[in-house]
Amino acid sequence: MTRDRKLQFEVASVRENKSDGKPTSNVPLDRDNVYYPTEGAFSATNQSFITYLIFAYKINISEFRGGLMRSLPKWAVTDKFDINARTESQNPTKDEMRLMLQSLLEERFQLIVHREKRVVPIFGLYLVKPGKTGPQLKPHDPRSSCSVPIPDPKTGTTVETMVGLWPPGCGDGTEVRISKSRLREGGRDMTMSAIADWLTGSGDLDRAIFDQTGLNGTFDFVLESDPASSGREGVSSASLEDSGPTFLDAIKEQLGLELKKQEGVANFFVVDHVEYPSAN
Repeated sequence: MTRDRKLQFEVASVRENKSDGKPTSNVPLDRDNVYYPTEGAFSATNQSFITYLIFAYKINISEFRGGLMRSLPKWAVTDKFDINARTESQNPTKDEMRLMLQSLLEERFQLIVHREKRVVPIFGLYLVKPGKTGPQLKPHDPRSSCSVPIPDPKTGTTVETMVGLWPPGCGDGTEVRISKSRLREGGRDMTMSAIADWLTGSGDLDRAIFDQTGLNGTFDFVLESDPASSGREGVSSASLEDSGPTFLDAIKEQLGLELKKQEGVANFFVVDHVEYPSAN
């Protein structure tokens, strides 16, 4: 791979998949950096165009808030495609795979995109107490392996004990439903900006969350709340014995964070043009 030309796959095919098969991929199609070398092979089956788009351009949750999903044609979300490709190099990085997939989407789907900044209403994410985080938000230990055995998130293990041990991967958030009225989510080795972006999606709020904590480095967190309360302060399934706190109460009590309404500059991902792929 040379730096004087745009990265692209050496060979690639794109085919529509009309089966009901399970989506598969030899490269994790997510925003984090977890990646196991594939000797230059990229193989994904039964995946939607929007999945490939998010992976290729590393689109974060807050960038969706400009109406990206509504601006895409229906097939971009519902139809499935197989992409099989091979790189010239035998050891491309995950980000190089992203760049090559960008080139492929631009060629086969006639994709044209851009990012833009807009001043919009946002939530600023602040520490409740200056210099102090909550019990379930801790600095990431760089000596901690992201592949060590972890406790089952559905067991009786205390939530605070799981911080730094769950989820198994690093770099992005994940969630698991504990019960009808209790959702557990968390992440490891994430910047506060990445955590704010994750909370934007999990909180189902009417505006994006942006980090204003001033905290540097990366952190581990585990948050547990009532999913029915997301984005609605003071609403909770309080009558249920196993219900969690509201989303806003949870981030305050568990993470030591709070949201404040303000205006800010946000990035938006815009699809200018996309077409159904032609046959190979």
